[in-house]
Amino acid sequence: MTGGSGDRAAGARMARRILWTEIRRGTPPLVALFTAMAMTWMLAAHPESWAGQWTGLSTYLRVSLLILIPLQVAGGAWQIGRDRRARIEDLLSTMPRPAWQPLVAAWAAVTLAGLAGLVPPLVIAMILVGLRASHVGDGWWWPLLVGLIALPSAAALGVLLGRFVALRLVAPVAGVIVYLGLAVPVYLHETRWTGLSPVIGYAGPADVWPVGYHAWQAGWLVALGAVLLSLAARLWWTAVVPGALAAALVVAAPAGSGVGTDAAALALVCTDRTPQVCVTRVHAFLLEDIAGPVEAQLARVAGVPGAPVRAVDVLAREQDERRDDVWWISITTQAGVTGGPAHPEWLPDVRELIYDTGCPSPADPTAAQTLTTASEHLAEELTPEHEQWVGRVLAAARACDQDELRRLARS
Repeated sequence: MTGGSGDRAAGARMARRILWTEIRRGTPPLVALFTAMAMTWMLAAHPESWAGQWTGLSTYLRVSLLILIPLQVAGGAWQIGRDRRARIEDLLSTMPRPAWQPLVAAWAAVTLAGLAGLVPPLVIAMILVGLRASHVGDGWWWPLLVGLIALPSAAALGVLLGRFVALRLVAPVAGVIVYLGLAVPVYLHETRWTGLSPVIGYAGPADVWPVGYHAWQAGWLVALGAVLLSLAARLWWTAVVPGALAAALVVAAPAGSGVGTDAAALALVCTDRTPQVCVTRVHAFLLEDIAGPVEAQLARVAGVPGAPVRAVDVLAREQDERRDDVWWISITTQAGVTGGPAHPEWLPDVRELIYDTGCPSPADPTAAQTLTTASEHLAEELTPEHEQWVGRVLAAARACDQDELRRLARS
């Protein structure tokens, strides 16, 4: 028994030594560096997608997989391809150790490098989110977990390609092909097959998925990674069980993601002054940042008959909901890392009221010009006469009355 324990300890030390050797070689450090740079760039490019939002950060990692997965595939292919070109496999076949062990060590090294590059910018982003977030959705971490599971599977695909494709440029070519393969489903209508990709093209601030859907995706990615790694190591029989599981999960693929809405995220949080500004709870951290400019615009149209008396986050709007007393405002682009509107030039503009009526744009050029003129008046201080005229234009626009708009053009 002591001898067996000693053999296992020696085997563990050997495995650690091999893994450490693989990590120190050229490819894993580069994978870690490029992954850290890519994730940092993605976070810096679109802070409005995740700043102050736990669910937003989790789903944005899934968006970022469009870049991160090709990097993992290229890293795995390059690591193994270099060994194949150097004929290290022939050398290792003469040594008393399993032939698959160095390959699995190379896969583990690339996987750990990808995770090591991803974690620092992700942790920093989580700290920044924690400082501002006003809502923590149930199960917000599920998309993040599935995204992390996707990286080992991507590295396994790279190892498989590097093992069997005798092409010096297999790494960059594989990375580009995988990028295109992941990008195409993003632009397709959702089907039962698009869920096989871990990449999310877009997710709204209040979007949530059933736990069962996340569990199915996680199981599919784990089984797929096990199959790819087994095939790369030429462990044909080992691939049977995960292959059968992967096939079963593909057959059982849900008809759609079942994406729903987090009702708690859409609860309104409002200012206690007039005119009132309300945002959804998921955007509550933005309330004081945008309230001042929005209140100023509401005050400017206070004398216009029929003008809204309060502003409400459009996320809380029911489909096709129309309320003359409400100005529906979109602030999804205003989330910033350090506070204050991220894009002041994109703040809601009260001139939108003239066009947000649910009616088609007037085909008559005179009626269309009436709307343009009324919009221009809303951009300036209104006289009592202009207030009354803009009020009549607003009423005609809401009624889709082009004849009245033409008459108002002459008034």
